[in-house]
Amino acid sequence: MTYQTAVEAALLDVRDLRTEFRTKSGTVTAVDGVSFVIEAGERIAVVGESGSGKSAMAMSLLRLLAYPGQVVGGEILLNGRDLGRMTEKQLTSIRGREVGTVFQDPMSSLDPVMRVSGQMIAPIMRNLGLSRAQARAEAVKWLDKVGIPDAERRIEAFPFEMSDGMRQRVMIAMALSCKPRLVIADEPTTALDVTIQAQIVELLKDLTSEAGAAMLFITHDLGLVARFAHRVAVMYAGRIVEFGPVGEIFRAPRHPYIQSLLATIPGVGNHGQDRLPQIPGTPPDMRHPPKGCAFKERCLGAHARCHDEAPTLSLRDTAHSAACWLPAGLEKQMLAATVPTPKAMPLAKASRERQRTVIEINNLHKHFVSSPVFAPSRRTVVRAVNGIKLRVRKGDTLGIVGESGCGKSTVARLLLGLDAPTEGEIFIEGLVQMVFQDPASSFNPKMKVSALIEEPLAVKALGNKVERLARVTELLTQVGLDDTCLDRYPHQLSGGQRQRVDIARALALNPSVVVADEPTSALDVSVRAQIINLLSDLKAELGISFVFIAHDLLTVRYISDHIAVMYLGEIVEYGPADEVFDRPAHPYTRALSDAVPIPDPAVEKLRTNAPLRGELPSPLDLPKGCPFSSRCPMVTARCREEKPMLHEYRKIRQVACHYAD
Repeated sequence: MTYQTAVEAALLDVRDLRTEFRTKSGTVTAVDGVSFVIEAGERIAVVGESGSGKSAMAMSLLRLLAYPGQVVGGEILLNGRDLGRMTEKQLTSIRGREVGTVFQDPMSSLDPVMRVSGQMIAPIMRNLGLSRAQARAEAVKWLDKVGIPDAERRIEAFPFEMSDGMRQRVMIAMALSCKPRLVIADEPTTALDVTIQAQIVELLKDLTSEAGAAMLFITHDLGLVARFAHRVAVMYAGRIVEFGPVGEIFRAPRHPYIQSLLATIPGVGNHGQDRLPQIPGTPPDMRHPPKGCAFKERCLGAHARCHDEAPTLSLRDTAHSAACWLPAGLEKQMLAATVPTPKAMPLAKASRERQRTVIEINNLHKHFVSSPVFAPSRRTVVRAVNGIKLRVRKGDTLGIVGESGCGKSTVARLLLGLDAPTEGEIFIEGLVQMVFQDPASSFNPKMKVSALIEEPLAVKALGNKVERLARVTELLTQVGLDDTCLDRYPHQLSGGQRQRVDIARALALNPSVVVADEPTSALDVSVRAQIINLLSDLKAELGISFVFIAHDLLTVRYISDHIAVMYLGEIVEYGPADEVFDRPAHPYTRALSDAVPIPDPAVEKLRTNAPLRGELPSPLDLPKGCPFSSRCPMVTARCREEKPMLHEYRKIRQVACHYAD
């Protein structure tokens, strides 16, 4: 289909869209001349690093930008009508009715003090002209479609009474219940477990196809893009730098930026490598848009023309466009030239050291007891951790995976001594420290970087002021930062820099063990690669052992020596990382592995993508037999009655399943 034909058939036609944020520190050019079309029933993914303009572009379409954002140019044509010329009243009639929205955090969109029924019925009545009874029946139908159990009853629940996955399903039901022709989904699965993420993506895919609706899907997860999208728009510095069919983008990317992003993903073309390729540098400051190509400072193939003249998005074949002066872009292999080789301990020393056990956990239980205020006799017991046993050797990384509520973070708190075990023993050789998911929440925003890193040393009264400052500078160098960061506050750092400062602070007291709880989940794929490489280097250089907790299974597999799979407070499978994920023995591990989207459209087409059904059972009322029996596709009567114990499986790992063989 030619561009002209596509425009004529377009549901949404965006032409030269420009958006700015005018702040005291300068005008940020967030969207800089973006043009594209979406046809009816088409799914377009928009990808790029934080700050590339993805969300600003999406929010500009319906004029939902927060102050001081402002659309300053371009046209947004929905079925030929220019949304930019409409009044707020006219736009209100389009939002929800013709264009539905699904946001990253449903709790920021749902009213916490209003029942789901109140939030769904009124828009359906207004947009579809139904009576209250008819609108309620329609709302219940959509809640049932998105997989809310007992929808007739749960429609009267408050959002806080639902899990994250259920709240996101409610958002999808709300977005689709008025039968819009276009759905805008902005990072709708980022904070979800891999199993819930798979369910949400399949729901969006099936329901939009069923309704014939188009979708604009914003994400930084390239695996989801491969599974979900028809076409892909790659954004960088406010512009689309590549646009084309999903298969073409992944098979033969033309712009060095998307080539670099694809190369940084663990498990894609880099099995057996010591390190992941990294993209050098950082995105430009859009208060001062760069001259020439915005990617030139990070591009290995940049030449004189790139510095002087900005490339325009132009066709490379019938349906694939790129904004690059290089005819074929860079080869992925060139990225490896920028990656230094990590230091390592001498092999003999490493072999001896790795025989030592630095963490030993025996029969560990943690139960939380609560009593209702008005009925103190009705005590409830939550069995968050239910009898686990683990060993971690010096210099090894133990990955712990499982859905939210399985007990991963409780294990982390027990290791750190923040909670006391109800039963069992924990032995740790040396000191244990923590790296957090969101370092900004653990930093004092009024303290400079130098003070943040020095704080553990000062609390322990180690050295004088000069000696501590020397140690702080040494730690900054160790995590790949320079002393220009010393006088900055946390808000003046990028996400990757804040995570490096958090790691430096964790290393200040020379710990033997570092517990990292979701340390890369909030980062872009490019920054994630840097942090993964940094942790790998530190393990090799310092012999530190890591306990790495995450729901990004590709990252866990890449960085871990051994993996423990947790379900309802118990370990259901344990063994070497490659064995656990290449040949899973427990049905739950298999479900986790199958739910991981692979960043390759050709591979995704061959997969069944059948998501794990059902919700995680409540730890208040554990099943009698196997804890996974209510969701297991191969469950038998024995599973429901007899609990399988963790036992040795094929000599090198352990599994808790009656039918592992």
